[in-house]
Amino acid sequence: MTSWTCNIILFDTVFDIGGPMMLIYSTQVACFIVTIGQSLLMASLAEMCSIWPYAGGQQVFTQKLAPHSARRFLSYLVGWILFLGETATAASCTMNSVQVIVGVVQITYANWEATRWLEWLIYTGLTVFALLLSLSQRHLPGLALIGGFIVIAGGIAWVISFLAMAPKHSAEFVFTEFINNSGYESRGWVGIMSFYTPMYALYGTDGILHVTEEMKNPERDAPRAMLWAMIISGTSMFISGIVMGFCAGDWEAYMQTDIPYVTWFVDIYHSTAGGITLVVIILIVINFLITVGLNTAASRLAWGMARDNALPFSSVFVRINPKVQTPVNTILLTAAAQLVIGLVVFGSNYAFQVIISICLVAIQLGYLIPTLLVVIRGRKLLPTPRAFDLGVAGWPINIFSVCWCLLVIVMLFFPLYIPVNGANIYNMNWAIVLIAGVILVVFIDWVLRARHHYYYGN
Repeated sequence: MTSWTCNIILFDTVFDIGGPMMLIYSTQVACFIVTIGQSLLMASLAEMCSIWPYAGGQQVFTQKLAPHSARRFLSYLVGWILFLGETATAASCTMNSVQVIVGVVQITYANWEATRWLEWLIYTGLTVFALLLSLSQRHLPGLALIGGFIVIAGGIAWVISFLAMAPKHSAEFVFTEFINNSGYESRGWVGIMSFYTPMYALYGTDGILHVTEEMKNPERDAPRAMLWAMIISGTSMFISGIVMGFCAGDWEAYMQTDIPYVTWFVDIYHSTAGGITLVVIILIVINFLITVGLNTAASRLAWGMARDNALPFSSVFVRINPKVQTPVNTILLTAAAQLVIGLVVFGSNYAFQVIISICLVAIQLGYLIPTLLVVIRGRKLLPTPRAFDLGVAGWPINIFSVCWCLLVIVMLFFPLYIPVNGANIYNMNWAIVLIAGVILVVFIDWVLRARHHYYYGN
């Protein structure tokens, strides 16, 4: 449901790569079908989830589907890539909250400028606070309800107020204006690159896979939740794209500021206090609650990996705290990983884009591998009967899912802007370097340690 806020957060990307026209078309039908592509991909994973509802999610699916000679390493690799993706996504939400806080203060106090260490301290404080709320199982349902209310109420308030107060662009601008400030000449490729925003907005659904062992009827309920989440998210993203297009205001002027969407809110409301209040209530609070949810998913994934001896000191991380009934040690591990990511990326002016690229590629790879194994080895490996069965549509959906994953991964490895040279080295998309580095580290760890300890068979 928070997908509409992601459109706002990536305001500058929307109006640089394709414009509102591509944001709308890439989230709905026509040939640019991010919502449909991700929904069919989720359907493939939901079918596996109905068979193997374990906290490891795609890691377990890979264990069950890979050839015997490769299943240990492949499932180990998938587990670590997914953990990177989940923690990087949580870090991106916290990082965005830091950007909002800094932007709000700079608008209020024009001469104030944040230092790197202060930004990292704010990031650390938000990460630790999210950690504390993630520790107890008792708080999580209530936080989910609060988050749902804020998302729905905030979305309605944003739509109504902007439609009422913002100067309107023409329908021609919204539905036909193609904006390309990327440096790429091919309109078709820029159209594909515009998938970047809706892809980020639609991630997180796989988190359901990692909490299935805490559900009463995961075989039935988890697939339903995954598919309905995609439908609702795609719908809210489509609506928000239209509202953004019509109510974009003086978007070219906003793009010249450090945080365009904060300036956008303040300008539309004709009030610094009014614009800042809505930004803080909606974006920072929602970011925080998303981080708590991602901490839950990532910690359960890590706990499932520890159960298979995939982690160093697995005997420590596999423990469930008897008082709060959660894997406290893996929650701490998740928070520590986010702090490390923060240390690395806050040294760059383009940290937010870097971290988004990492989480998008890592999670998409985690989607791809088990789905590709189904296509290569055949659907006969999926036991029957199953609570969620794609039936005769299974083959085309699985094949489409693999093709979609490959297209998205290739797109995510390209820089959003070119040229990439000495003067514009900041345009470099470091995702491919960082993902390759993670895979190398995982392989070295496998050779030296993990292959002697890791097993499978939940």
